[in-house]
Amino acid sequence: MAAELVNVNEFQELARQALPKMYYDYFRGGAEDQHTLKENVEAFHRIIIQPRILVDVRRIDMSTTILGYNTSAPITIAPTGRHKLALPEGEVATARAAAACETIMALSFMSTCTVEEVYKIRDVSALMVHRAEKNGFKAIILTADTPRLGRREADIKNK
Repeated sequence: MAAELVNVNEFQELARQALPKMYYDYFRGGAEDQHTLKENVEAFHRIIIQPRILVDVRRIDMSTTILGYNTSAPITIAPTGRHKLALPEGEVATARAAAACETIMALSFMSTCTVEEVYKIRDVSALMVHRAEKNGFKAIILTADTPRLGRREADIKNK
């Protein structure tokens, strides 16, 4: 493994080496037949970066505003749960990394850290909304999934 990780595959291999198989399989896999996971990977393969030739690219500014929040690029961290399987600080570490990269992190209902723990470093019910508002969250992202895991084949095999 190279001293500096330079692509997603290298990060993935490092995670495979560092995490227990059950945890790695959780992060690497998807539910059911993994159709959504496969479609997401294929979507990234369809993205083509246009090379800039004979154009001054010394001062590129990819910053934008998302939900009224200034970000360094139009990239955010989607709501994913169980970060403590990978790192003892869990979502707190992810939020710290998001802040360092000047981007937004969406906190998952399946988070292994509380709203209060995550915000210290910077029932989808009225109580949850009030707690988020009280702790300075800028927006609430409502996802159309359920607060339980899907049927994940790797999890079944790892029992």
